[in-house]
Amino acid sequence: MSYSIYESINKPSNFPVNAFVASIESSTLHWHNEYEMIGVLKGCIEVRVQSELITLQERDLLLINSNRIHSLKVKSEQPCICMIVQMDTSLFGAEDEELIFHLDSTKKTAAECEYALFFRRMARIVYEAMKEEKHARYRLRAEACALIADLFEYTAYDSCYRNGVSTDEREMVISFISYVEDHLEDERILDASCHEFGVSRKTLDRNIKTFLGMSAKELINTLRLEKAKNLLKNTGKTMGYIIDVCGFGSEASFYRIFRERTGLTPKAFREMGSMERYDSELKGYLDFEVPFVKELLEAIIEEK
Repeated sequence: MSYSIYESINKPSNFPVNAFVASIESSTLHWHNEYEMIGVLKGCIEVRVQSELITLQERDLLLINSNRIHSLKVKSEQPCICMIVQMDTSLFGAEDEELIFHLDSTKKTAAECEYALFFRRMARIVYEAMKEEKHARYRLRAEACALIADLFEYTAYDSCYRNGVSTDEREMVISFISYVEDHLEDERILDASCHEFGVSRKTLDRNIKTFLGMSAKELINTLRLEKAKNLLKNTGKTMGYIIDVCGFGSEASFYRIFRERTGLTPKAFREMGSMERYDSELKGYLDFEVPFVKELLEAIIEEK
C-alpha cells in the first residue's frame, strides 16, 4: 500500500472532468495528471504544493497544476468545505508542452472580479455535477469548457517541453518516494536510496527540498508516520510490529516523531478510532449536508 498516492481519478459521464464538494481534514502527499482547482466554501485549509505552503480561507481559490505533489490540512477545529474541480490535461490541447497556470487568490496578482468569475464558474460546475437530472452532464461540459477558456484568457501561464530538466528532477523525486515506500522497514534506507539512484546525499536533499520543501530524512519520516497511522487506526498490530515494519528503529524514536507530528502518543491516536481512509476518496460532508451545500452554491451562482 502507498502512503503517498499517485491518484488515478475516475471521471463520470465519459467526460474528462471530475467535480464535487468535500469536507477535508487532511490528505497525505499525492499527485495526479489532472489539473485541480480548489475553492473554499467554508473554513480554512493549508495546501502544500511541492515546496510552497498556501493558506486558503473562505472564498479563496487555487489551481494545482498537473503532476504537482501536494497535500491538504485543515487549519481550524471546524471542517473545511471545498469545491474541487479536476480536469484532464487532454482538455488543454498541448500534447508536447506542459502548461503551468498561475491562479492563486492569496497572491492578489489578478483583479478581484477575475477571482470571483472563477469562483462562480466552479460553483456552477459543481452544482451541475450534483444534479441527478438526465441532461445535467451537458451543462457540466459547457461550464468546464468555459472555465478552461477563462484560464487561458484571464490568468498568466507558462509552457515548457515535457522533457525539460525540471520534469526530470520531479520524476526522480516521485521515483524516490515510490522506492522509499517499498523499503520503509530498512533503517539505512537513505544510504540505499542514494545508491539506487546514483546520486549523492546532497543532490538528493537538494532535489527533494526544491519540490517538497523538506529534506530526504524529513520525507522518509513523513511516509513512515503515514504508514504507522494507518496501521494504528485500521489494524490490531502491536507497537513493536509497527516500529519494525515502518523502520523507526527504536521505541524512543517512534514515540518522539509521532508526538512531534501529531501532538498525540501512538496509543492515544489508536484510541480515537478509525476515522480516516488512506486512499484518494474524501468523505463526510455530502453524506448528510447536501441541501446546505446546494444553498451555498446557489447563493454564489446568483451573485452579481
